Amino acid sequence: MTRPNVVFVFADQMRAQATGYAGDPNAHTPTIDRLAGESLNCVNALSGHPVCCPYRASLLTGQYPLTHGVYINDVHLDDDAVSIGKVFRAAGYDTGYIGKWHLNGSPDGAYSGRRAWIPPESHQGFDYWKAFECNHNYLDSHYFEGDSPELQHWDGYDVIAQTQDACGYIADHAGTDRPFFLMLSWGTPHDPYGLVPDEYKALFSDREIQLRPNVTEEKRDKAIQDLRGYYAHIAAIDDCVGDLLDTLDTAGIAEDTIFVFTSDHGDCHYSQGMWTKVVPFEESIRVPFLLRYPQAFGKEGRRSDVLVDAPDIMPTLLSLCGLATPDTVQGRDFSGHLLGRQSMEDDDSAFLSAPVSFAILRAQGLPAYRGVRTLRHTYVRSIRGPWMLFDNVEDPYQLDNLIDQPSVAELRAELELQLQGWLDRLGDEFLPGHAYLERDGLTHYREVTAEWGRMPTPWTAALNGGDTC
Repeated sequence: MTRPNVVFVFADQMRAQATGYAGDPNAHTPTIDRLAGESLNCVNALSGHPVCCPYRASLLTGQYPLTHGVYINDVHLDDDAVSIGKVFRAAGYDTGYIGKWHLNGSPDGAYSGRRAWIPPESHQGFDYWKAFECNHNYLDSHYFEGDSPELQHWDGYDVIAQTQDACGYIADHAGTDRPFFLMLSWGTPHDPYGLVPDEYKALFSDREIQLRPNVTEEKRDKAIQDLRGYYAHIAAIDDCVGDLLDTLDTAGIAEDTIFVFTSDHGDCHYSQGMWTKVVPFEESIRVPFLLRYPQAFGKEGRRSDVLVDAPDIMPTLLSLCGLATPDTVQGRDFSGHLLGRQSMEDDDSAFLSAPVSFAILRAQGLPAYRGVRTLRHTYVRSIRGPWMLFDNVEDPYQLDNLIDQPSVAELRAELELQLQGWLDRLGDEFLPGHAYLERDGLTHYREVTAEWGRMPTPWTAALNGGDTC
């Protein structure tokens, strides 16, 4: 059996709503829109723990955050983890990783590891290696190559430089007798928003920006200012996606290559008055997820309603490549759904969680939480009780929290049963956040101790009091 190549490309903090094909009037994404027309568009794809490191650890291990242990940022992923890179390599694949890593950790809890060398035993099965822990200076960006501790420098805007390196990797491996598995991790469109080439800034400098109806009035000017740079980054990403697709075509391997475009989580941009991510609102948890594999699916684009989350990606890709899923994986294999052999049931759900209130949650006075996202509803509770219930079909901007309405008591009970089922399955006792921090020796981390400067939101007052952890 000839196994397909895999090119897995993911942005940082790009919400599902920020593309032309998703209906965003601001976005300039002609290439990604074309890709959507040739792909399985997983319209319900989400990031169940919508922040950088927990997503990445779940992506690589197929596990949920309390299992792999990376449930706040800058925690080291165990070098002995059964990772997607190791599994593909053991199956005879060449493996490569380019870009932002953010899984080596900062044991001091104060971000010192973000510039540190990542030793080869922490590469999680990736042989070709041009990665850096974390850097959001996109015009002055660095990386380590292979096993060398010598710091290298990307030339110019790192999104473009990393993409060109990935194109070289694809071209070099196209003519070999071994399939390859390549991950490309961009740091954009995460802020800062001014560090983008002028040609992309110019696309949005004078353009009217249409805000989502749930952006709060007092944040509108700031949202517009930030979104100009956000969409500029995305326009650059769009061109880079085009370069990758052109390279696959030129190399003659597009038909038998699985190409995935997605993101680690979204960004609120002041929807609900919220800044960035971590919260369980649609702008934070929903991500683009386009999967093109012409050999298996053809090139006629179609929508899929699968509730694919980060832990589900590893088993789904392995299955599409004819590889067995390790017993350590907790995620679900959705290949049968994508191939049309199975369909989602109305009571299917994905698990939402932030086991600890840290960083942006903490700054906004918001609690740790658990919840479920079904095909229609979002239901969330904190350790203090039920918090949110939205009908995302009737109320797509989540303006009407139904949690206390007597008319939905039966629905709320059904969703609570679904949530409890997830907790039971994952062995999640829903303890106060500090219990996990104490258990794992993480109480010194700055993101759970520092006063970030309070950023109250319309949701803060309703949850005032109690331990936000």
